[in-house]
Amino acid sequence: MNYLKKIERRIQEFPEMPAMCRTLLQSLEDPDVDFKQLEEQIQYDPGLTSNVLRLANSAYFGATGTVSSLRVALMRLGTRRVSEVVTAILVSPMMLRSLSGYDLRSQDLLEHSVWVAVASEELARLMGYRDVKMLFTAGLLHDMGKIILDPFVREQRDQLLQEQLTESFDRREQDFIGMSHAQAGANLLAKWNIPEEITAAAKWHHDPESAPEYPEQVNMVHLADILGYSEGIGAGIDGMKYRASAVAHKRLGLKKSDIEYVASLTLDKMNELESLLT
Repeated sequence: MNYLKKIERRIQEFPEMPAMCRTLLQSLEDPDVDFKQLEEQIQYDPGLTSNVLRLANSAYFGATGTVSSLRVALMRLGTRRVSEVVTAILVSPMMLRSLSGYDLRSQDLLEHSVWVAVASEELARLMGYRDVKMLFTAGLLHDMGKIILDPFVREQRDQLLQEQLTESFDRREQDFIGMSHAQAGANLLAKWNIPEEITAAAKWHHDPESAPEYPEQVNMVHLADILGYSEGIGAGIDGMKYRASAVAHKRLGLKKSDIEYVASLTLDKMNELESLLT
């Protein structure tokens, strides 16, 4: 059965990215952004203000002393981090839902998404990439399509899990539902007017060889995703039905010891950041 029209309708009816988030992301694209203006935009949302202060004072972001001023917190985090923090704070509640089609409990999707966000950054740091923008946010949002496809996966579960099928799970989604969760996520992010490098990471995170643009972001999100599944982070019914791309491994020149190192770092940071977001 082809569910394309229903999927497209579900994407169109899905809540918009919070207006505050869109406004801040637009502000942060300005290299000369005024922190006083940022403070004025955020301070009218007490919950967001509280969370920004909490994150700015966390060990995750390297805090060495307590700050109580929102403007100082914004300056401590920097424009890129403010963008990541605000996106994580405002989007994470959407991920705190159970997805029974994928066998994901209420916090599993957020846990896996935070893992991929952190691991992507750790991979970039290990490989010496300093100009890969928005990698944390790309990792955080890469699996939003699962929220869109969950009811259809639930209906087609028996077909999707047929043992004789050797395709990866996203290919099975394409065959039995008409769209993979990777494409559904990319379509949702495009509707939200999310920057192209983030949308590309969502669209190609299971097929990095085919990505026409942003290969560094796509490769790192792909490998961080596979690493999360191998560690049992938010695996659900599909997590062990993907393989790491040999091409992505070769492009990044990673060794087994590199992967183990990143996994160790990520687990500690992921636990701390997830607790801050929830």
